[in-house]
Amino acid sequence: MNKDALVAEVAKRSGAAKAEVAKIVDAMTDTIRGTVARGQKVALVGFGTFERRARNPRTARNPRTNEELRVPRTNVPQFRPGAAFKEAVAGKRRAKAPVRKRAVARKAAGRTR
Repeated sequence: MNKDALVAEVAKRSGAAKAEVAKIVDAMTDTIRGTVARGQKVALVGFGTFERRARNPRTARNPRTNEELRVPRTNVPQFRPGAAFKEAVAGKRRAKAPVRKRAVARKAAGRTR
């Protein structure tokens, strides 16, 4: 799924306009990118955590020339999926269905207060 497909699916599920959803998705990704670039963590409960990690300097090897190269220390982005996300991907748990309000559920069951 690419960004356009994501925007279309969110717009369909939420009933919002695609243009508005696209602005929200852009704002969300820009916010996550900027926050992680500053070294702060972004945790979305049930989804996962985005953070910046330092990668230590190391020695690499050019496979064509077999020459050793020094790779300096660098910062890289990292994503760690949350438990609910892992379980959904592993097939142990179904993706959450939209939550219905109790009144709607009672009405469907023929019960009223």
